[in-house]
Amino acid sequence: MTEAVEGHITTEIVMLNPANTRSISNMTSQEFVEKLTKRLKRHPEETGGFQEAPLAYDAIWALALALNKTSGGGGRSGVRLEDFNYNNQTITDQIYRAMNSSSFEGVSGHVVFDASGSRMAWTLIEQLQGGSYKKIGYYDSTKDDLSWSKTDKWIGGSPPADQTLVIKTFRFLSQKLFISVSVLSSLGIVLAVVCLSFNIYNSHVRYIQNSQPNLNNLTAVGCSLALAAVFPLGLDGYHIGRNQFPFVCQARLWLLGLGFSLGYGSMFTKIWWVHTVFTKKEEKKEWRKTLEPWKLYATVGLLVGMDVLTLAIWQIVDPLHRTIETFAKEEPKEDIDVSILPQLEHCSSRKMNTWLGIFYGYKGLLLLLGSSLLMRPRVCPLRRSMTTGL
Repeated sequence: MTEAVEGHITTEIVMLNPANTRSISNMTSQEFVEKLTKRLKRHPEETGGFQEAPLAYDAIWALALALNKTSGGGGRSGVRLEDFNYNNQTITDQIYRAMNSSSFEGVSGHVVFDASGSRMAWTLIEQLQGGSYKKIGYYDSTKDDLSWSKTDKWIGGSPPADQTLVIKTFRFLSQKLFISVSVLSSLGIVLAVVCLSFNIYNSHVRYIQNSQPNLNNLTAVGCSLALAAVFPLGLDGYHIGRNQFPFVCQARLWLLGLGFSLGYGSMFTKIWWVHTVFTKKEEKKEWRKTLEPWKLYATVGLLVGMDVLTLAIWQIVDPLHRTIETFAKEEPKEDIDVSILPQLEHCSSRKMNTWLGIFYGYKGLLLLLGSSLLMRPRVCPLRRSMTTGL
């Protein structure tokens, strides 16, 4: 119990003025105690109410001063103090107002009353140090002034927390993981550039010409854009500020969207038109029909155009912005006065699910359609597909 109560703080009303100043009775607080002790003719500890005596003494002075203010006639009311009785509300109000407006120096300190008639006295602040109470400060409620002696002592060197300190901590992507994936993505981009360069350099070769080299180039560009989206996807508050977050969010969306449309769209266009040409049995066309290139480019352009239109409307109507996801508080074992509040940054918008449904909806249909075309047993022989200019 001694260890439990060590260092606790208590407050009590100051009943004796600690300053050696003369009161309205022309006595200091120490002189008052000495005179009172002499009259008692016994030890103060054996006398009940000895500590409260200064308050009672000043209360009598306050009453005397209030009566003095109301004596000699009641002013405009024409009521004298000598006419007082318990049924005379007028003179009662005068005495109350005079009492409530009292302000003087007493042996207990500065005497003043609040609006409800309660005494506004100093408050003594004490702390239990080594088994005994030590004065560490005073509070004057009349002036809202705190006098601190700076003699307080605390276990651990600092005051205990009056509440649990909640520390907000952002969760960031592992830098090792980000660097590793970025390196792999960079290697993929380098490979795409090599393939693009090879395709352009050997564009005069017959087999490359028959495979629609421009679509191959678009595939390489699309793969590069999709791989480049890894970099903004890994950026968070650890690397960028709050103001840069909306631009990073848009970069993620545009790189992934356009990368998919160019990369997968070019391959899907080839498969789709090969399937279309070789399944028109009813038209009985020659197998060696050459497919117009503009139809292929128009298909890719349509897919890219749908992406551009969707992303532009999304960016204008409901732009992406930085949002914070908050997780459950964590209580560290080493500090019971602290709680960790994990938070995670996201790119989001008001109608995020609706836009993602639209965006992923038609792209998912393209993936399903492309997969069904590849799984069909009636895939045209490579020899025939080459004759269609693919």
